[in-house]
Amino acid sequence: MRNLVLLGVAMVAAAPVAAIAVTDADGPVAAAPAADAMALARLMSPRDLLVDMEVREFDKHFVPSLASDPDMKSLEDDYPGLFEAMHKASRELVAEAMAKSVDQIHLSVGRLIENSFAPADIVELSNFYRSPIGRKTIQQMAASADATQVYQRAVEEKEFKLTEEQIDAQVRANAQKAVQSFTPEEQTQMMLFMAKPSFGKLAKVQPQIQKILADEFNAPDPEFDKQVEEAMGAAIEKHIASFENSGGK
Repeated sequence: MRNLVLLGVAMVAAAPVAAIAVTDADGPVAAAPAADAMALARLMSPRDLLVDMEVREFDKHFVPSLASDPDMKSLEDDYPGLFEAMHKASRELVAEAMAKSVDQIHLSVGRLIENSFAPADIVELSNFYRSPIGRKTIQQMAASADATQVYQRAVEEKEFKLTEEQIDAQVRANAQKAVQSFTPEEQTQMMLFMAKPSFGKLAKVQPQIQKILADEFNAPDPEFDKQVEEAMGAAIEKHIASFENSGGK
């Protein structure tokens, strides 16, 4: 159940087309200042946006995913409203866990940026992500996110692990949807940005960013699991007791 929607959509919003030609940078890369690298990581993946996206997808998919399991569905049939009680009990915990995960991702991506980009690249990329077209790209990709398949597989596979390939496929699908919302002028602005050397460098490190996301998704979090288990257990007990005290109505 941990971070079932941690796809890091906005973090890989730098690649809004299906295929990009990437060339090697010439010469050694001078390390960018750590503060600037962290600032860019946060611009690329706004914390509040990703938390809101996680909660939105949780709200959309949690109950249907439980209902797809025959054993769980029988409990809902016996105690109608049980799934929604479980959903409400764990919603805030999911938001808190996502916020912590985003903070950790920012640290990891910030270090990657610091070691991979020259200061001039950081400035160029930061200017894009602060621009109207940069902000729209991130927002549209987050709005296009759909974690249906991730939730379904997480329910079906007890030891489900998110892979970099799955993240890449999700990001590309989101990017294609986002581009469809651009005006001709915005498409031109995006093409101009994609022609910049910094974009090519950012596209080149996408596999490393995707690995950061997958590692964070797959990392165990026993404290979170314990909190969710306790919250859901209390909600289930309360709901069943209330249902039986009301005569099963």
